[in-house]
Amino acid sequence: MPAPFLILEEIATEWMGTSFDAARNPSTGSGCFRDLLIMLSLLRLFFRLLYHEFAFTYDWVSWFVSMGQWRSWQRAALPYLRGRRVLEVADGTGDMLLDMAALGFEPIGFDLSPQMGRVARRKLRAHHLATRIPLTRGQAQALPFASASLPAILSTFPTEFIVAPAVIAEFYRVVQPGGVVVFVPSAQITGLNFADRFAHWLFRVTGQSASDWFEPFRQRYAQAGFAVRLETVTLPRSVVAVVVAEKK
Repeated sequence: MPAPFLILEEIATEWMGTSFDAARNPSTGSGCFRDLLIMLSLLRLFFRLLYHEFAFTYDWVSWFVSMGQWRSWQRAALPYLRGRRVLEVADGTGDMLLDMAALGFEPIGFDLSPQMGRVARRKLRAHHLATRIPLTRGQAQALPFASASLPAILSTFPTEFIVAPAVIAEFYRVVQPGGVVVFVPSAQITGLNFADRFAHWLFRVTGQSASDWFEPFRQRYAQAGFAVRLETVTLPRSVVAVVVAEKK
């Protein structure tokens, strides 16, 4: 599930003073917050299926819900990278790996989903890059890289792993001093035509354009030792949020 929505889930459960499981229980949950958390549960299932069993639909779904802007949103992170060797965590279907290679970076793909890995591998083969760009499968809580070995980590529209303390600690371990973790957590559609307004509604429903997420993000990364800033990239029909966390 998108990371901003996880923050909203935590805020809602804290406000209710109960757990997520209790909120789903008709005898203990109450009112609109119970309904909100049930919706979050359904969305969590949707995203799990999208990232795994239905990974073959991911490119189409992301294009549709963004009205063709998805790739521009992802690329908004590229100017904030440092060095040449970049680890993309949750590389998904591999499009950003191709972009980085075209710009002279030396990308490494890392993803938990074997289904996403198969899609990415097909794309790399089609561009004759399968032997140049390594793909690694695993969990972000245990990155198979040496300490202080990477100048940059990238993740676009990551799921809730991006705010897990164990993951943030791993990012801090493997990034070099002065290196960065760059991620795109959300985008805000600003276009006024019908298609853009519909996409804006979809992103509100799925949490991709949630607005109350940054301060909890900043606090978690700052506690780990990062200096965190939020950049906004304005595009013709949208505004993209880019978080840059620099290892002190």
